[in-house]
Amino acid sequence: MKFLKLTFGILFLLSVTSCITTLPLNQQFYNTKKVGVILQVDSIGMAKAGGQGLLDMALTPGNRFTEPLKKVEPKFNLNETLKSEISSILNSKNKQFQFIDEKIDYQNLNKFEKPNSDKKYSKKDFRNLKTSNNVDEIMFINVKYGILVSYYGMIELDKQGYVNIGTEIVDLSDNSLLQQENFQTVAEMNGNWKKGEDFENLKIQSKTQLIVLYRL
Repeated sequence: MKFLKLTFGILFLLSVTSCITTLPLNQQFYNTKKVGVILQVDSIGMAKAGGQGLLDMALTPGNRFTEPLKKVEPKFNLNETLKSEISSILNSKNKQFQFIDEKIDYQNLNKFEKPNSDKKYSKKDFRNLKTSNNVDEIMFINVKYGILVSYYGMIELDKQGYVNIGTEIVDLSDNSLLQQENFQTVAEMNGNWKKGEDFENLKIQSKTQLIVLYRL
């Protein structure tokens, strides 16, 4: 039996390291039910890695990246790129879908009380979206991306581009999970991030292409 697995990721034209945790897509997803797609792309930002104390963090706020990152953010157009790729995949599988533009605060959604069952359930309760949007399932996708700066104390060790894409597909009849995945990847920056008036090397890295992958 084959299971179709949706994997949202970043294909880098440079060396990449990645870590994926997955609940494989349940084949039940490719049925006649309609899925509502909630795509949330966070503003580009700066993240930190490595060992830092509170004083180290206070003294390395990363303010110097704020304006350059804002300047390159419009060049990505991630929201429209992902919408196009998601639409292409779902249409190719004859899956009914609609995009839901409603902004969802995932952290403040009600917690879901898991019943006594062997099924996997979302920790958040999405069921109220069934009636309000006339859909049977929810595909929730959250994207975070930007520059990852590694520190040892206050010493800056390295700078990389990073993307984190988390997905959940939820059956709204009982809030059970049909898929859950978190994809994290980083790639080396090709050259000095300050180079050029338009900060081309802050476009995660030079000649990077954002795509959506799916595998049988």
